[in-house]
Amino acid sequence: MKVIIQTNKIRCDVGNCRNLAKYSVAPEDVSAGQYINLCEECMKQLYGEIGLLIAPKRKRSKKTTAGESVNDKI
Repeated sequence: MKVIIQTNKIRCDVGNCRNLAKYSVAPEDVSAGQYINLCEECMKQLYGEIGLLIAPKRKRSKKTTAGESVNDKI
């Protein structure tokens, strides 16, 4: 997969978005007609959504009586 900075004036491919695409996302060895074109706002929103799905969730640490978390002592 590669991310390309778009230099041509192309509309964003996301739903009803009317912005111009700033980025194109594509697998290797595909033609430009198969790129997914995204504006900066949609790219940031997609990045955030992917992060929520892929990044591991942090476990809440238990507090000790001294106010330090159990993980702080490791």
